[in-house]
Amino acid sequence: MTLSAFIEPTDWVLEISPDGQAAVGQHQASTNSWGRWNAYLNQLCLDTILPWLQAEYLPTATAWLPSASNPMVWDLVTGAVITIGTTRIALIPTESIDLSELEVPQEWVDIPSWAADYYLGVQVDSDERQIQIYGYTTHQQLKTQGGYDPIDRTYCVDSDDLNPDLNGLWLTIDRYPITATRAALAPIPDLEIDRITPLIERLGNPTEIIPRLAVPFAVWAAIIEQPELRQRLYQQRQTGQSAPAITRLSDWFQGQIDTIWQTLDLVLLSPQITTAVRGGSSTLTPSDLYRGKVYTLATGQIALAIGITAISNIESRIDIQIHPAGGSTHLPGATSLRLLTVDGSEIGQASAAVTETIQFQFRANAGEQFQVEIVCAGETRMESFQL
Repeated sequence: MTLSAFIEPTDWVLEISPDGQAAVGQHQASTNSWGRWNAYLNQLCLDTILPWLQAEYLPTATAWLPSASNPMVWDLVTGAVITIGTTRIALIPTESIDLSELEVPQEWVDIPSWAADYYLGVQVDSDERQIQIYGYTTHQQLKTQGGYDPIDRTYCVDSDDLNPDLNGLWLTIDRYPITATRAALAPIPDLEIDRITPLIERLGNPTEIIPRLAVPFAVWAAIIEQPELRQRLYQQRQTGQSAPAITRLSDWFQGQIDTIWQTLDLVLLSPQITTAVRGGSSTLTPSDLYRGKVYTLATGQIALAIGITAISNIESRIDIQIHPAGGSTHLPGATSLRLLTVDGSEIGQASAAVTETIQFQFRANAGEQFQVEIVCAGETRMESFQL
């Protein structure tokens, strides 16, 4: 890779394009004015720095999170991450004219899956349409030399201790990506299952302006580190309604099945059961588990049938089907089914007219999580699963 001519550290100023500024000025998904403005600043920062970095220095650089997931994070904490292979660069934006220090939220430092190798201080001046990168530090320096503020949970480094030589940084990442930059971190302990829902309901109250400071850091980190829990919290804050609790399909093999998941004879008509059960037989084998759940819509009822068959100790086949319910033989409207990751990225989809049944089959490994989105006659239902 050929690096551009030497640039003085004080000259690391990038112009924000008018089109880019207008495009990111429409963040309506956040739950309050702080979240909307934070999302705006972070998206502006990411959309300005990433294309420049790709064009000038590191063409394989990518954003860590899909764009659809960024508002979910930015509603809770500031900061964006760019990855180059296994190297992670955290962009920490500020509007302050006082650049005497770099303040990094604890989430980007002490959560192992969020921690970066390098942290860039970025001043955003949206009025002048420019961004200045005023230096960087490493994870190890933050942990060993930076100060920690327990009030706002940030690690701080004086600007005099920041490295202004971005040319050297890009060269190091390009040629020496395995450079040791991180301090050792302890894993975040999992939360007890019975604590999750009450915590999400509490922190998901939109009147809780800064939820990251409302509970001990270990508790907060355990929630936002997990994509499924993070999404539940975000949805609770956005709509006032909790995202569906996750259904652990592996528990079904142990006989632990929630009563909302009924046997097929209570959900479907006999011909539908024959269609639903793998192989077209209404007789289940010991390795098959099928359950169903009925949704009542304005135009009628539909049933989600889930079948799980163990293939090995770590892999299972999963059948997902949508059927008419309530004695009807027709779906009450045009219906689509989408299979999603826990952060909302689409894995697959299928659709049907009012007279049809949707069937979707795939394989999953133990511990894998996914979501099912059903849209029928304009109404949406969501379910979250873990094998």
